[in-house]
Amino acid sequence: MIWVYTVNELNELQARDAGSLDELQSLTREVDWIWMDFMDPNEKEFEVVGGLLKENKVVEDIKRQRIYPRPERVNHYLLFTVPHALFKDNLKTFPIYVIMKERVFITVRNGFSSRSIKNALRTFEDCVGKVCEKDKSSTFILGRLFHEISNENLDVVMALRESIDKVEENALDNPADKRISHSVFATKREISALERVLWAQRELMHNLREGVVPMIEVSEEVRASLNHPINNVSRELSLLDSHNNALDSILSLQDLGMIHRVERNLIRLTIIALIVSIILILLEIDIISLLST
Repeated sequence: MIWVYTVNELNELQARDAGSLDELQSLTREVDWIWMDFMDPNEKEFEVVGGLLKENKVVEDIKRQRIYPRPERVNHYLLFTVPHALFKDNLKTFPIYVIMKERVFITVRNGFSSRSIKNALRTFEDCVGKVCEKDKSSTFILGRLFHEISNENLDVVMALRESIDKVEENALDNPADKRISHSVFATKREISALERVLWAQRELMHNLREGVVPMIEVSEEVRASLNHPINNVSRELSLLDSHNNALDSILSLQDLGMIHRVERNLIRLTIIALIVSIILILLEIDIISLLST
């Protein structure tokens, strides 16, 4: 599905759907600014993306969900990804592809990011008059998108904490369970994957705030608004460090449990050896007494 957002002469946000490359190109020539939002694009809609970019390789990269941690130039556009994370039974990341040039803002994504997109769009609608006066619609939406994604990624970090708490409870109840260590290392891998996503996201936001991303001129308002998501990501990374420490404690608990099991086995073996020794001594005494008679 392709949703198109434009702003009319009265600074009112207008939304409509579109279905073809010709329609989008014609509309782009008629308006001062346009946002094309491709949600769960089908093959025909991917062809439209390729037609806009005049680059089919990027379309194949998007289909494979390749991550662009650093902005890349694609003809007259700038392309990068804003990863959106989701955690239920395991961690999944869904990149939002942001493609920008003067007066054109394009997002290619799946439906999991709809809440963040809707919230960013709602804020833009509330501020559209002020934003359009400064001709910073695209960077304003980009800043709000980072804001919303960082909030949702924080929910993922807290969901990971709940998952770790359950593993910890299982470890306390049954430290001998070998499945616990598998759960710990699986969670560590998910944390590592999320850390890489968050580090790349924070680096991109830092570069935007410092004005070193090519083709993007960020206003003071947008630069200030990036402070919240940057701080959010820093807090999330700090929480992930504490998650790793908690998982290390679980492994230590399992190691302690193994030591106790070894100690108990050694005690049992010692008792068995002592009993066998006593029996042998008694048998030896009986043999000697028999021989003496």
